[in-house]
Amino acid sequence: MQNKDNLFKRLNINMTEKQKNLIINRLTYILNYEPKIGILGKTGVGKSSLCNALFGKELFSISDVKACTRNIKEGFLKIGNSKGIKLIDVPGVGESRNRDEEYAELYAKLMPELDLVLWVIKADDRALASDESFYKNIVRSHIQEGKPFFFVLNQVDKIEPFREWDNRRHIPSPAQFQNINVKVLELSRFFEVPASAIICVSASERYNLTELVNEIIFALPNERKITFYKEVGPEFQSEVAGEYVKKGFLEIAGDIIVEVLEVTGEAIVKVKDTVADIAEKLLEGVEENAPAIMRGFIRKFISWL
Repeated sequence: MQNKDNLFKRLNINMTEKQKNLIINRLTYILNYEPKIGILGKTGVGKSSLCNALFGKELFSISDVKACTRNIKEGFLKIGNSKGIKLIDVPGVGESRNRDEEYAELYAKLMPELDLVLWVIKADDRALASDESFYKNIVRSHIQEGKPFFFVLNQVDKIEPFREWDNRRHIPSPAQFQNINVKVLELSRFFEVPASAIICVSASERYNLTELVNEIIFALPNERKITFYKEVGPEFQSEVAGEYVKKGFLEIAGDIIVEVLEVTGEAIVKVKDTVADIAEKLLEGVEENAPAIMRGFIRKFISWL
């Protein structure tokens, strides 16, 4: 690797040790942040199985007979030296009126704490009254304030004609694909959300999970993308999402340095160009889609400061 001069020397900007430590501490905080992802929806729609498939670990129990989640469950993921990510598997609505009243209070209390919300709906389910009530009365106000949110249409392999599902390639048949699109448009009208906010997946078939990860990465604020990306299963870490995460981190790093050093004018451009240049040198010889890229890159970057 060329040019071992650290970032501060290359910038040729006078700074105190306190400023340097402040920059390092703020970048380290971003690396070690524990994002909270809420998994909401009715009982039996496959929330737990989706979490298990997405992150490649048996985080939550699964039962086809009874509801497994009666209380909030936190699945904790940790890879390497990172702090990890918290998946909040919330009790499913629609079991009974009494339980829904209890869960409404729980959902309302939990929503402000979440960094992103996934509301899971079973693809072949037509009874959406409880979903509608919870979404419009509890969730929607937070979405309107900017909280990242997606409806996840799960188990799309059960959409008719389900016998035509391509078991070899794990994708829908043309007829299924057409009916899936119809379902998406129906949900879009029903919940009054854009179709782009509805992601179609099948946890059991591992179908479209990479697309779900991509959409989450695009929606999360820059400082929340990093931990989420490096904790999902490597097979769902796309090159596009990896580049997006790296770009987000570099933007944050540049902004933090500019703010702490109170840089102005042309020096702002110099700071951000230098940050990008160092990042490229750190990534020399490393494949862009390597699963470990975000785990090592940020720590190496901080060590150069």
